Parts: sequence; structure tokens; C-alpha cells
Amino acid sequence: MNPLRCELARSQDDAELRQVLAATPMPGRVPVSFRREPSFFAAADVEGDFHQTLVVRQSAGERIVALGSRSVRRRFINGIAMPIGYLGGLRVLSEHRSGLVLARGYRFLRGLHGDRRTQIYLTTIAEGNDTALSVLTTGRAGLPHYDFYGNYLTAVIPLKRRPRAASAPAGIAIRSATADDLPRLCQFLDGIGPTRQFFPCYRESDWFNQAATFRGLQARDLLLAWRGDEIVGSLGAWDQSSFRQIVVEEYGAGLAWSAPIYNGWAKLQGLAELPKAGEAWRFLTGALPIVAANDRQIFAALLEFLLMRSAGSGHSHLLVGMHERDPLLDVVKGFQAEAYVTRCYLAYWDDGACFRQQIDGRPPYLELGCL
Repeated sequence: MNPLRCELARSQDDAELRQVLAATPMPGRVPVSFRREPSFFAAADVEGDFHQTLVVRQSAGERIVALGSRSVRRRFINGIAMPIGYLGGLRVLSEHRSGLVLARGYRFLRGLHGDRRTQIYLTTIAEGNDTALSVLTTGRAGLPHYDFYGNYLTAVIPLKRRPRAASAPAGIAIRSATADDLPRLCQFLDGIGPTRQFFPCYRESDWFNQAATFRGLQARDLLLAWRGDEIVGSLGAWDQSSFRQIVVEEYGAGLAWSAPIYNGWAKLQGLAELPKAGEAWRFLTGALPIVAANDRQIFAALLEFLLMRSAGSGHSHLLVGMHERDPLLDVVKGFQAEAYVTRCYLAYWDDGACFRQQIDGRPPYLELGCL
């Protein structure tokens, strides 16, 4: 094998980084690739204020053979806001999936960790990605500790005409957000944050501009539940297709014949069709699925309103992500959704072991559109 070199990605690497994403689909019944078109780096805005993309290159020819990301943002831990890391986007070209590539990459990551920006990292590994699970979680020398932190479930809810109009519980009004609502929205989220582990600390600048965490989320697409002049719930339909895409690489033998049948039926029903192999899946991501006091009635109403409004939008599904210990997860399950399972881990080196032991049992929160 050619010698390997690890370094931070440069702006001129953007096109090659996107090529690596296209060349490394996730395995499964329907293999998909996670793309960042038209700009790899612009799509990274959602991950955090501080972001680094690590690459492993073949020294001969400078070809990128692996990449991953390290980001840091302020999150609530045990009720206190502090900088917490996230490790994501690990991709390795198939012909280079050896222990050597990962060992070199993690050695470089360990050096970056020396900046002491954070003590611990969240990370996720898709269930079924046996290669990553076997390599990263077996305690190999040089790799951080990986502690299993429960499953994260992404519910895939079909968008179809609802049989009846949505209605809110007594005393609750549901309407679209406006820019004028941002101060109260941040106040609401700051009240929720300390009740969850890893809940992001949001600011007004995180919304409604193209360099924001929620870039692409329009005010009209974010529903707020009000009790009088107080926000008590939120849920948004986030269309990320302008900067992040999931492309269906192929359909297995069983689905290859059934997908056209479904699409013919969907066309007659006025529903969005499934993408063809090689096309991007048209879906919406549920943003900020949060309700004060975990009120299930209010959350069910928000979800009903959002599904009703999103039907006929040209999207086929709404994706809502929640940790398995989220008190609102049962509401989502009631919408007959299939679930995609991702395993959560806390990753840390020896300098974060004490901090890891202090994390209490509050239910975790991860923002699906920012993973």
C-alpha cells in the first residue's frame, strides 16, 4: 500500500470529498449514499460552530481514501451548557478498509483532540454497519473508548392525505413561526435544554438565514404550539435537499419489482413516488420535535398538523428522529411508521473518563437534521 498521510481538508478538496461520499454507500436492504451537493463544506454548517474535516490521503497521487468530521457546539449536560463534540461522516473507500487507515486517522484525531475544546464526543453508527461496529467498538489501541448510549430511532412516516383535519387540544393554538417569534423560541428551548442530555444551545442566529444551523428551514415550515403567549411545543418540516441528499443506489431483488407497482398506485392516489435508482429521495426532516412537560397530546397535534400541511408537497415521507428513551417516542410509533435504527455511542479518551461517569440518566436529545 502507498504511504498514508492525514491532514485537515482544504477548500480545494470540496469536489473530491463529494466524490468519496458518492462512492461509499451505506449497506442495507436499499443501499443509499449520503451526499452534500453542491458544496461539501457549506453543508457542514448544520453540525456546529466549530467544524473540522479530517482526510487520509495516499501520499502518491494525493488521492483522498478516507474522511471523517469532528465538530463542537455547546450542549446541555446535567443541566449545564458546555462544549461537546460530535464525530461523524466516517467514510472509507472500499479498497482501503483496513485497520491501518483507521489507525492513522484516529491517531491524527487524537492529536486534534489535544486542543481541549471538549472532553467527550457523541457519535452514531447505523445498525447493520458491522464493519464500523467491529472496528470502532472493540477497544483497539489508539482508538477512543466507545460506550453504547442507546438506540436512536428514525421514524419514516408516509406523507398522504389525512382522513380528517388536525385539531389542537383545548387552550392550545398551533401556527407557523415568524422571525418575531425567535426570542420566545430561544427562551422556550433554553427551558427544555437542561431536562435533556446533549440538547444543543440555540441562538436566534441559528434560524432563517443561509449560514445558520437550520439553513433551509423556512419560518412558515416551523410550527409552534402556544398556550396564551407562551410557546409550549415546536415541530418543523425541514427540506435539506438544497445542500444534503440521500440517493438510492439500487433496489434489491424483492424491491426492484415492487417499487414500480407502488409508484403506479401512488401516482393514481396523488402521492409522491419513490425515487428511481440513482435519484435522490424526496423527504422532509422533522426539526425540533419538542414539547414542554413532554405533553403527548400537544405533540400528537403538532405532528398531525405538520403531516396534513406536508401532504402534496412533492415529498414522500417525513423523518422524525428520537432516542429510544425520549418520552415522546410512543406518539411517533402511533403513526404506523417504520423505524431506521442507529446506535449511539459516547466516545472519549482517558482524559474524558471521569466526565463520562458523571453524565446522569436524563433522556438524550439529538437533532436528526444535524447528524
